[in-house]
Amino acid sequence: AHAWGWPNIYTYTKSLGEQLVAAETEIVRGIVRPSIVESAKSYPFPGWNEGFTTTAPIIFMTLKGQRQLPANPKLILDITPVDQVAAVMLAVAAQACVEEPKLVHQAATGDSNPNDMERIIGLVGLFRRQQEQEKTDGLRLFHEISARIEPFQVSPERFEATSLPMMNTAAKKVSSLLDKAKPRWGGGRYEGVINRMKQTVDHVEQQTREAREAFEMFLPFTVENAYVFRSDNVRALFDRIGEDEKQLLTWNPEQFDWYDYWLHIHMPGLKKWVLPTLEEDMRTQPKRIYTYRDLLEMFETTTKRHETRVAMRIERDGHKEQYTYADLRELATRAAAFFASHEIKNGDRVMLFSHNAPEWGMTYFGVLKAGGTCIPVDPESSTEEVVNFARAGEASGIVISDKLKQDRSSLPEQLNAAGLSHVKLWTFDEVFELTDEQTESDRIALLPARVTAQSVASLIFTSGTTGRPKGVMLSHRNLTSMVSMLSSVFDMDTSDGVLSVLPLHHTFEFSTGFLTPLSRGAQITYLDELNSENLAKAIKNGHVTGMVGVPALWELLHRRIRNRLHDRGKLVGETADLLIKFNAWLRDKTPLNFGQLLFYPIHEGMGGRIRYFISGGSALNDKVQRDFQGLGFTILEGYGLTEASPVLTVTRPENRMLAGTVGKSLPGVEIRIAEPDPSGVGEVIARGPNVMLGYFGNEEATREALVDRWLYTGDLGRLDDEGNLYLVGRSKDIIVDTNGKNVYPDEVEEVYQDSPYIKELSVIGLPDGIGEKVACMVVPDNEYDIALSRADLRQKIEEHFREVSAKLPYYKRVKLLHFTDDELPRTATRKVKRREVVQMMQQLEERTRSSAGVAGNEELTGDAAWLIQIVASVSSRTLDEVSINSRLGDLGFDSLMFVELAQAVENAGGALTAPERLNEVQDVRELLTVVNRQAAQTARREATRLRLDAEKDDEIHIPDFLKAVGNKTVELAQRALYDRLLRTKYEGRSNIPYHTNFIVAANHASHLDMGLVKMALDDAGEDLVALAAADYFFDTKYKRAYMENFTNLVPMERTGSLRQSLRHARSFLDRGYNALIFPEGTRSMSGEMADFKPVIGYLALAARIGILPIYLEGTYGAFPKGSTLLKSRDVSARIGRFIDIDELESITRGLPRAEAYRLISARVRHDVVNLRDRTNVKFDPSEIHELWQAERRAGKLRIEASDEEFATAEV
Repeated sequence: AHAWGWPNIYTYTKSLGEQLVAAETEIVRGIVRPSIVESAKSYPFPGWNEGFTTTAPIIFMTLKGQRQLPANPKLILDITPVDQVAAVMLAVAAQACVEEPKLVHQAATGDSNPNDMERIIGLVGLFRRQQEQEKTDGLRLFHEISARIEPFQVSPERFEATSLPMMNTAAKKVSSLLDKAKPRWGGGRYEGVINRMKQTVDHVEQQTREAREAFEMFLPFTVENAYVFRSDNVRALFDRIGEDEKQLLTWNPEQFDWYDYWLHIHMPGLKKWVLPTLEEDMRTQPKRIYTYRDLLEMFETTTKRHETRVAMRIERDGHKEQYTYADLRELATRAAAFFASHEIKNGDRVMLFSHNAPEWGMTYFGVLKAGGTCIPVDPESSTEEVVNFARAGEASGIVISDKLKQDRSSLPEQLNAAGLSHVKLWTFDEVFELTDEQTESDRIALLPARVTAQSVASLIFTSGTTGRPKGVMLSHRNLTSMVSMLSSVFDMDTSDGVLSVLPLHHTFEFSTGFLTPLSRGAQITYLDELNSENLAKAIKNGHVTGMVGVPALWELLHRRIRNRLHDRGKLVGETADLLIKFNAWLRDKTPLNFGQLLFYPIHEGMGGRIRYFISGGSALNDKVQRDFQGLGFTILEGYGLTEASPVLTVTRPENRMLAGTVGKSLPGVEIRIAEPDPSGVGEVIARGPNVMLGYFGNEEATREALVDRWLYTGDLGRLDDEGNLYLVGRSKDIIVDTNGKNVYPDEVEEVYQDSPYIKELSVIGLPDGIGEKVACMVVPDNEYDIALSRADLRQKIEEHFREVSAKLPYYKRVKLLHFTDDELPRTATRKVKRREVVQMMQQLEERTRSSAGVAGNEELTGDAAWLIQIVASVSSRTLDEVSINSRLGDLGFDSLMFVELAQAVENAGGALTAPERLNEVQDVRELLTVVNRQAAQTARREATRLRLDAEKDDEIHIPDFLKAVGNKTVELAQRALYDRLLRTKYEGRSNIPYHTNFIVAANHASHLDMGLVKMALDDAGEDLVALAAADYFFDTKYKRAYMENFTNLVPMERTGSLRQSLRHARSFLDRGYNALIFPEGTRSMSGEMADFKPVIGYLALAARIGILPIYLEGTYGAFPKGSTLLKSRDVSARIGRFIDIDELESITRGLPRAEAYRLISARVRHDVVNLRDRTNVKFDPSEIHELWQAERRAGKLRIEASDEEFATAEV
């Protein structure tokens, strides 16, 4: 075609066809030759366009910002609407029915109503201006500026030298230079940077090349061919048509208003019908990745191709271990030989019961190489669950880690009791034991030659201690297909590293964080113990470019980052917020991302290599995702289920963020909405090579889930025009009211949850006769505004609900609202268990009805009504929920609440006549017998409050500049004291967790202790606040001026509500601060360590924060209580192992709260004593429980409500 001067094959072959038709003289024929066919003028409606896109690519690029257009300004661009062309074809066809038509009918507009390129470029520019000015998102000023950047005509030579061709040439040169700069030897981080730069440059080269080719294709129409097509034959034909028929066949190009056609018909039509498809076509398409026949082919290929590269890393007991791909192949083969020698053969099933570690993956592939099926088990499973899984999965053996074997010591006995004595139990040491060469060879000879693609690789069970759990059968083909799909979306290579955080038994982590990285030659880092310290160290110092996690992890990181920014001052925090919003907007609108530049310290603090995070398990908060987007990170959100291996959809790693969607289906996966309602919502069904074989031994369940190879997920969702999936809830969670209206709980939650006073909520359907009513359980955020009482806080939430309800249809409104201070029950993947919330709601309803009935049948005295009000306030209940017969245990009273009750009674003008009996009281009626109402105390307290308020009116104001200078001076003085004047030693700094905030628990014997702790913590000490008694450190305006401006002390009222003080302390922990607490309650008079108060246990469990024990030595000898001069210079701080919240919760699980708090305080004191004595005595909770039981029998154990030391603990 080019040799004969044709611009493309289409026009060349069209010309050949016309000549062949013209050469035939024995037939009736007519050639209708239209010019450039574009959008319909009126039929079937203005702007209709389906496939007529000649001008679309140039208009598309112009709207995207391309300014230079190569064109001959006076060249006529002959465009004819498609409905006018159709009219000509019908007219010629009608003429051919009655007579021989003219051979050629040119359907053109250039001879009767010419429109040149100069005018067309101006009209396109005007349309672009209108589009920019109509935009409402982003910065208005930016759109106004962009609207005035209009396209203009240039010569082809200038276009070649200064526009797309020039950029394409430059991109090619840069790509070539990067190829030369790339090391040939494994350049580590440097190689990764080069690879990512080259990927970006190659993408630019491809985009500019395709755009340049598009312009080159249209050069004959816009520059070269200055033809004027004549339509004389068409006009002559239409002159013969009657006026009545001309209304049906319209040909009137001479009447066209080109301004109106281009601005109001053609370009709006393109925008609606053509440009979205064009934009999708021009996006980067996923690359094709080879799909391995089975997992063993993938394993053998990757371990040979990358054999010298590091595959897995872990640090255990201070020793760093790493395994290359060659090591991985050798150890997996050794494990396979072990299984074969123990008669594991094709089709046998082996359970894998361990926390994440390199041995997990080696064992998994060892099972497969032996021809078996692996049953991965949650390491948190109880012994009973493991036994049930072994029975349901017909397991031949169990591989268990040493730690779990010790923790589940009764497993062999229970297996025997369950009739499973044939199930063998092996440890990793046994599996990987090195035998002599001959034995190893004999074992390897027993291995099968290959496995089939449809063999079951993984059998994954749902949790459950009773009954027969469902076992999802995933074949080799399922999992290799999933690896191929994920690899086509996530551009992972040998320069990448993944931090494995989620348990490997979850298919989400297994596929995205294990199989996919291994298939691409990447590294995987494991943590010996999943805690904030190890997590921070691995992210900062490990080779980590990506991480798979659940929303809770991203929310933790988000909270920490924001708190660090805002702690640097109001101006810094607000500026950071603006920059986050600006960069998020910039990434949505342009290919630019300034996050790594604007927030360099944050990126460096996370290792400087992070490319993207992958989130799954439950919905990710839009605010968290948007802020990470603005910080320069990319969080990709996926959706799927175990039955799909497990991913079905995922958002793509683009610069812009799509909020609210879980993305498009993976390549090869088909997603549909079954039986959609009028709004497009229906059950999500999926089909693809990743969908499971079925449920093990459960044909009925398989038939329900798989219908004609379609997997019915049970999730409700809708698809948008671009194929993005939006989830709205589970089908079984639909609320059906008495009128038959369907309500989707997730949608209702979204509109009600936007209040700072709400920590979390769950919308459920509460049975109400023949239907359900929309009910909501709310957990208030008691720390958001600690000045609000619980009643005021709940009133704020109720007002919010009323405002939202007013905007909703009646059937969607929440009809019943209840509050709870307990966390909502959730699954392991953090999804709310709505069935359990329904049970909680029903219990609250029953309690409300019972309390109301009793209260309504009895007349209350003034003292009783007064006391009920106090009890309701302390227990956070409404007055309707508390009556004279209410049991304090039912109202949630624990030891701390009894302490607060005593204080509340005192504050309200009452007194305890028998304080020793308070914690023995069973109900409100009995409580009335130990309380005496005294009005005089109220007056005295009010007078004291007024006096203090008057003093505060005369506070000393410190100017900001003086505050800055003073803080620096105090810091220098403190460093001089501890670094020079005192001979200070620090031990155990490696135990400091830098990635999370924590509570510091230390012994207390001197005023030197607070500063010594801060210096010992080094950088972590910058976020340290020390809680101090307000009546000692803040009792005068001079002390207040100094303490509030030049120290990190936070006042705590020792004479007010203890619970309010503890909430105040929690607020600092929740905001990311580290808090120093001296659990003894006061400085030691003798230097001996006293018992630790349970307040530290309350704070740790309530805030879900770990504890860092520290022993301070020498401070009592240097500066004891009552001293004014230093008596010694030798002081030291020994920092112990961080006790994370998971460990604290595990040792207190199932205990009453009072005992849990005391047990934690005992555990912390035990660790501090170990630090003092330099011993490593193991803490035994059972000994503590036995001691408490002995004390109870002797009548000695009691948490006294009048315990002033506890109530007024110096913290």
